[in-house]
Amino acid sequence: MNELAPNSRPTAAPAASPALTSRPCLRTAWLSAVACLLLALVAIPWIDRPVVDFAHLHTQGTRWIQHVAELPSPLFVLAWPTFVILGAMLIWRRQLPVWATTLWLSAGAVGVGSVLKQGLKFTLGRTWPATWIHENPSYLRDGVFEFRFFGGDGAGYASFPSGHLTVILAFTTVLALRHRALRWPCAAAIALTGFGQIAAAYHWTSDALAGAPLGIAVGTAFVAGWQRWGTRLGA
Repeated sequence: MNELAPNSRPTAAPAASPALTSRPCLRTAWLSAVACLLLALVAIPWIDRPVVDFAHLHTQGTRWIQHVAELPSPLFVLAWPTFVILGAMLIWRRQLPVWATTLWLSAGAVGVGSVLKQGLKFTLGRTWPATWIHENPSYLRDGVFEFRFFGGDGAGYASFPSGHLTVILAFTTVLALRHRALRWPCAAAIALTGFGQIAAAYHWTSDALAGAPLGIAVGTAFVAGWQRWGTRLGA
C-alpha cells in the first residue's frame, strides 16, 4: 500500500517493494531523454526526408502498420478520467495498492504529456509528411518541408513532436521505472508505436525522436515527485 499519512515503517528491506526506484534509474531516464532530443536534431536535416520517401514507396498505406501506429490511441481518452478517479480514491481512502498508484501516476503523466505536446505543436508549426487534414501542405504532395512557428492552424501544422510517442513514453516510463518486470513489454510497445508512426508516414523520424524525450521527462518527473513525496511523508 502507498499511504498518504505517516505510519510505522515496514520491517522488510526497502528493495523488496516493486514501487521503489533507484536514483541511477532516474538518471538513466533523463540521459535517455537528452540523447533522443539530440538525435531528433540530427534527423531533421539528414534522415527525415529519405525515410519518408522510403516509407511512401514501400510501407505507407499498409493496414496492419496503420493499426500498430495507433497502439497508444486509447491513452489519449482514458488518461484524465483515470487520473481523476484514482486520485479521488487516494484522497478518500488515503491509500492505494501499488499497481493502482502506478496506474494513477502513468495516467497523470500521459495527461500532462498530451497538454505539453499540443503546446509544442502549436508553437513549432511543423508541416506533416503527408496531407491528412484541412488540405494541409505536405512534403509528399507539395514538397513542403519546414517549421512555421505559430503557424496558426493547429491541425495543419502540428507534426512536431509526435503525440503518440509522447504518450506511450510517458505511460511506459512510469511502468518501467516502478516495475522492472514490465521493462521488456514496455520496450516492445515503444518500438511498435515508433515503427508504425514512421512506416505509415504519419510522422517524420525526428517527430518520433522528439516525442520520446518529452514523454520520458514527464514520466520520470511523476515518478521522482511521488518518490520524494512518499519519502517525506514516511510512506
